[in-house]
Amino acid sequence: MELGIIYQDIKNKFAESGIKPPDLEVKRLIQAVTGLESADFIAHPDKKLSEADIERINIYLERRLAGEPLSRILGVKEFWGLEFHLNEHTLDPRSDTETLIEAVLKWVGERKEEPLKIIDLGTGTGCIPIALLSELPNATAVAVDISVDALKIASKNAEKHKMSRRIRFRESDWFDWLEDEDFDIITSNPPYIPESDIENLPIEVKNHDPIFALDGGNDGLNCYKIIFSQLKNKLNGKNRAFLEIGFGQLSDIERLVDESGLLLCDSEADIAGIPRVVEISCGDK
Repeated sequence: MELGIIYQDIKNKFAESGIKPPDLEVKRLIQAVTGLESADFIAHPDKKLSEADIERINIYLERRLAGEPLSRILGVKEFWGLEFHLNEHTLDPRSDTETLIEAVLKWVGERKEEPLKIIDLGTGTGCIPIALLSELPNATAVAVDISVDALKIASKNAEKHKMSRRIRFRESDWFDWLEDEDFDIITSNPPYIPESDIENLPIEVKNHDPIFALDGGNDGLNCYKIIFSQLKNKLNGKNRAFLEIGFGQLSDIERLVDESGLLLCDSEADIAGIPRVVEISCGDK
């Protein structure tokens, strides 16, 4: 079968299933199997694909139409212009979380060359600290997760992006098993989905992201309460913590920050205009 024909056929099936954007999804799926370049879809639509490639493409297609994200099928996802490996123990890195990277870099400003110390809590794929290290050439990081299997993937991603010498990995339930040290920047994308809302999440999320990385307890705030209770011991001086938050949670986060004796310095909205990241200090703006 020719490239152009199978491309159009799959594109139609994606569109009928409501998968968007179909063009990008189809090209990525076919390229992952065949190794073709984007230009081939325009320059060589008559290129014949092997039966083995077509069979594998159809297997991937069935999985995608059943609701499995393409990133899970391929085992990789782009974040901050970098490719990250993932597995069933890690969240699928999402573009919303890039708002956190932007917020950190905005605050760092002219301190970009300083030897800043970063800790990322619940690191998953390691996408947050690795993206930050790619922008902050003299920074170092500690990546924390309670899942050993997640840390293995994060370590693999650090090796892939040549960051292994600048990042340490620690198995810990938040700060519990860390050495007695403090940090200039604390980051986290903690579980923040209220338990009762998980069943209503899209199938791509509830059936394929690890539930422990989504479930924030009855009100979605359990993990924030734990993190806030320890920030004063771990945040160095006048520096900052940056946390991703869920839809409609800003007012609750403001309340928890105030109750914890901390200061909410700023918040950043994602591309959809939804408050997505909060910037917190121990009392100094």
